[in-house]
Amino acid sequence: MDILHSYLSPGSVLVAIATLAFLTWLYLAHINQFAKPGAYQSFDIAGFPIFLIRGKDDKIRAFHNVCRHRAYTITRKETGASTVLGCRYHGWSYDTLGRLVKAPQFDDVPGFDKSENSLFEIHAHTTEQGLVFVNLDSGEPALFEDSVRASLEDFKRDSGLGTKSEWVTGQTLTGSFNWKLGATDRHFKNALVQLEQRVSETLRPSFATQLMRTLTLKNKKSTLSLFPGTLIYSFEKADLELALTLFPASDTTTQIRYDLFDSGSTQETDEGALASIIGEALRLLVKNMESDSEYVTQNVVESSATTHKILKRLREHQKMEKMRGGQILPAMRQPKGSLFFQQAEQLCKELDCSGPGANGAGSGGLDW
Repeated sequence: MDILHSYLSPGSVLVAIATLAFLTWLYLAHINQFAKPGAYQSFDIAGFPIFLIRGKDDKIRAFHNVCRHRAYTITRKETGASTVLGCRYHGWSYDTLGRLVKAPQFDDVPGFDKSENSLFEIHAHTTEQGLVFVNLDSGEPALFEDSVRASLEDFKRDSGLGTKSEWVTGQTLTGSFNWKLGATDRHFKNALVQLEQRVSETLRPSFATQLMRTLTLKNKKSTLSLFPGTLIYSFEKADLELALTLFPASDTTTQIRYDLFDSGSTQETDEGALASIIGEALRLLVKNMESDSEYVTQNVVESSATTHKILKRLREHQKMEKMRGGQILPAMRQPKGSLFFQQAEQLCKELDCSGPGANGAGSGGLDW
C-alpha cells in the first residue's frame, strides 16, 4: 500500500506518531513546571507512557513510565512530587535517577542485581530557553536540529520566553477527533485571536507597560510551530506565552496539553482569571475541532504542510527498514539479568497470569 494511503487509513495514527517519536525531538514541558526535586509530569505518547522528573541535581530526566518488574505505571497522577516513586503492584521503588532502590523479597534471588533493573531512561534535551524535549530512540538519537535551535532563539528574542519564565496554569484536555485532523492550524488561529482579546481585556496593561514593550520590540505577536504537533504563541499586549501540544491517544481521540507562561518581570498577573479564560477558550477549541472533524476531507489532510513533513519522515523510515530487511523497533529494550533470574521471572509471570491477581485485578499469591 502507498505510504500516503497507509497514513490516511483508519487505525494508522498511533503507528505513525510512534514512528515519528523515534525520529524526532518532541517538546513536552518547561523546566519551571518542576518546582523542586522529585517534581514530575506524566505523558502518554501514542501509547508509550513516559514521565519527566527533576533530580536532586536539578536536571530534568525522562523515563519510561513502566516498572521493570510487572510493567505497571510508576506515576499514578499526571503531575506530582516525590523523590522515591513506587510501583503499587510489588513495591519496587525508584529514585529520581531511575535507579531501583527497593525490591521486596528479591534481594536474596541469585543473579538479581538492582543496578540492572533501573527504569529505562529516555533521551531528554533542555534548551537554553528552558524547554524540555525528548526522543524515544533507544539507540543514538538524531541530533537536535540547528534550525529548531535557531527558531527557539528567535522566539525568545521576540517574546522573552526563557529559563526564568514562570508557569501560570496548564491542563490536559481530551478531544474526540483523530490526531491527523487536528494537525492543521486553522482552528488554532481562530482561538488565538479570541484569546488575545480576552487576555488584553483582563490584564488591561498600563500605558507605561505598553510603551516599555514597544521600546523593547516585544509589542507584537509571535508564533512558533514545532513538528509534529506543537504551537507556542506569545501575546501581543502581555508578557505571556501559551504552549499547545497535540498527542494521539487512540485513532479517535486526541489529548491537547496546554501550558501558560509568564515572562514579565514587573507585570501583575491575575492567575485565577487567566486560568479561567485560557481553559474556557481551549475547551471551546476542542469542541469546535470535534464538530469540524466530521467534515474534514481527506484532501485537506493531504494538502497540509504537517502531513507532507510526516510523510517525508515515514518514507525515510520505510526506506531504512527495506535496507535492513525487516521492521525497525527503535524503542525496544532488552532485559538484563542472569538466566536463573529470567527463568524465575517467567515462572512468576505465569503464576500471576493464572492466579487471582492476574491483570492487576486484585491481590494474588505473589502480591507482596
